[in-house]
Amino acid sequence: MCRTVLLAALAMGVASWAPAAFLVQVDTDGADDGPFTPSPNFTFGGDTTTASSSVTSVAPLMPVGDSIFGGNGVNELDTYVYRYDPTSDADNLATGVTFLGVDLGGEEVFSTGFAGGEAGPYRVYAAWPGTDTVSGGEVGYSVVSGAASFDVSVDQNTANDPRNGFGDVWVLLGVIDYDGSSGILVTQTAGQNTFVSMRSAAVMFEAAVPEPSSLAVLALGISCGSITPRRRLS
Repeated sequence: MCRTVLLAALAMGVASWAPAAFLVQVDTDGADDGPFTPSPNFTFGGDTTTASSSVTSVAPLMPVGDSIFGGNGVNELDTYVYRYDPTSDADNLATGVTFLGVDLGGEEVFSTGFAGGEAGPYRVYAAWPGTDTVSGGEVGYSVVSGAASFDVSVDQNTANDPRNGFGDVWVLLGVIDYDGSSGILVTQTAGQNTFVSMRSAAVMFEAAVPEPSSLAVLALGISCGSITPRRRLS
C-alpha cells in the first residue's frame, strides 16, 4: 500500500521536479546577425546606453543570439543590469541535470534540475563567448535580493570549459537567498572603460533546492522506506 501511495505522490510531484531555469539573454531575436533585441529583463546601467554586438555564446543550452561587449560609458563604468523575480518570471529554459560549466574555482558545475518560483537559495550564472580579448581588467558582478547580497570579480579571459579546453561555459557566480518578494538584481560592471571592457551573452538563475512539494514527496519516500513488515509467526 505504501508503495502505491508513494508512486502516486511521485506522479503528482513530477511538475515540481521539472528541470528548468530562468534565462536572461542579452539578444532574444534568435539570430547571430549583429542587431540585437534585448530581453525585457536586461537593461544598461550607469551612463551606458548601448554596446557593440559580437558572436553568439555556445555555452551549454544557450539559444542562438548575439553577445555584446564594451559600452559607451563616459563618467561611469560600462554597466549591464539583469533582473529576475521568481514569483512572476516563469522558468523559460529546460535544463535537466547536465554539465553547465565551472565555478569560480574552476571546478565542474552541473545544473540542479529544480524549478524556480519559491523563496529560497538561487544559483546565479553568467555566460559570454570564449575570449582572450577582454581588456578592461576583472569584471565585477554585484548580486542583490532584499537584504542578501554578494559581490565577485571574474577574469573573463580565463573562465574556460575544463572538458574541451578554451571555450564558452556557464560560470557559477554564487548563490543568493531570495526572500519571496524582492526579486534578484545582477549588476555587471567593467573594471575599466576600454573598447572590449567586458562581454556578456546571458545571466541564468536556477533554484538550488527543490520546491516544498518535492521535499514532501521525498519525505514520504523516506517514511515509507522506514516501514518494515512484521515477521510472520509460524
